[in-house]
Amino acid sequence: MIFGVTMKPIRTEEINSLRFAIQHFQDCYLVSSVGALANSTNGRRILSENIAHTQDGFRVRFRNINGQTRDFFVTQKEMDNLIYMDKYCNPIEVKIPHNPIVKAIEVAMEKLLTQNPGKKPWICRFPRCNEKFEFNKPSNFLEMFTGIKPTILNESGLMLTLRSKQKTAANLFERIKHNPDNSFVGGTSIWFNKDLMSTHCYSLNGINKDSLEIFDHRQQKNIRLTFQDVIKKMKFIVGYFNDDLV
Repeated sequence: MIFGVTMKPIRTEEINSLRFAIQHFQDCYLVSSVGALANSTNGRRILSENIAHTQDGFRVRFRNINGQTRDFFVTQKEMDNLIYMDKYCNPIEVKIPHNPIVKAIEVAMEKLLTQNPGKKPWICRFPRCNEKFEFNKPSNFLEMFTGIKPTILNESGLMLTLRSKQKTAANLFERIKHNPDNSFVGGTSIWFNKDLMSTHCYSLNGINKDSLEIFDHRQQKNIRLTFQDVIKKMKFIVGYFNDDLV
């Protein structure tokens, strides 16, 4: 009990639900990052430690906000007031219910950015959005949430694909292949192709032989890409091996 609030860590089945949680808002960075953490042993532990049920909602912990740990308490009323809307602020009916833990993290992220606006990179402020937590970098979110700087490959570079980092990417994929207990996110740039969405993030679910399986939380589907497809169509890879999250 802290400050009179009784808390209980989220359950195993709730953590597992994050692996395929639906993305409603323009926050693929957040939903895919949380989904990626649910893929690894220590990622699941951190989710359990950082997110807890309270009597009227959730407590969400971020382990590194300007070097400090901060807890954000989210009420059920605040979650109910977070409504998915179009650009004219008209509510959009959703077919798949919003995952309550994702929604709690989104409300907590909104509070975090209200208090610390500098935690939203300048380049992420250009797209029009209804909520402050929309549009950000997965590396930014992951480091604040876990307190640990992730492995970052080409996230902030000017290159639109991984072609210029092909050797480094190949070494990273080889490590991922032999260390399946991991939490990685892949992202695209402003680049149109028929397989992947532009400027979108995906959680990496594993490597099978010479192909990489990713999950699209927006469209709710698995996508399998060859190594060459990844090099040509993805811009960056961000995340952790399980031992990084100690």
